Amino acid sequence: MPNDLKILKYLLWDQLFLKFQISKMIGIPEYKEAAQSIEEFIHSQEGLIKTDLASCTFTIFDLETTGFFPEIGDEILSIGAIKVKDFCIQYDDAFYTVMKPINKIPKNIQELTGLSSDTLDKAQSFPVGLKRFLEFSKGSILVAHPATFDIEFIKKVIKQWKLPCFLPEYIDSHVLANDLFFGKRNYLDNLIDRLNITERERHHALNDAIMTADIFVQLLKSYAETSITIVEELLEIESHS
Repeated sequence: MPNDLKILKYLLWDQLFLKFQISKMIGIPEYKEAAQSIEEFIHSQEGLIKTDLASCTFTIFDLETTGFFPEIGDEILSIGAIKVKDFCIQYDDAFYTVMKPINKIPKNIQELTGLSSDTLDKAQSFPVGLKRFLEFSKGSILVAHPATFDIEFIKKVIKQWKLPCFLPEYIDSHVLANDLFFGKRNYLDNLIDRLNITERERHHALNDAIMTADIFVQLLKSYAETSITIVEELLEIESHS
């Protein structure tokens, strides 16, 4: 659907339906638990930026969404995540969840993500999925590629749901790749090819998270060979990019 028609549809219908459905959730136990999980997650990150790169736990995650713009009604469909510690992917410590969107999603998004209407209809709500993701990620630094999309998307959806403000410590692996491979295209597909990453089926949140984790491990090892030793120094690279 062209963006102008999508915006019109959102203004005339989707935003009203979205607000109405969210208002029905506020106050139920699942909503309160999601709010508490945000506060607990932020608290669990205290002091992590002073941790050295090897001993810090990183949660690499990816979202599948109904589009790019939560401000005009796009929603999160799934979250996949996996942990990295000691420069190794923790394959036995992975997370995947599907969430039921409030508004009906386009057929092309179902085909792209492989998430059928039946699967989505039986899925949990956003507050439940968010709570599970934050509980899995507790005590870690979040990583996404690019985090400017995934983190900002989550922030905006959380705000729509009138949940507590979400201001996590996170790393954008796309920014780090731009720093290390200056002048090259460093999107996920580019790095998969250049770094000989084992390719998995794309547009599945867990598959994309695992491939991002593989890339992130290589980036971490490259930085570890320099004078950069703690998480805070990676964040300083991002702040100057």
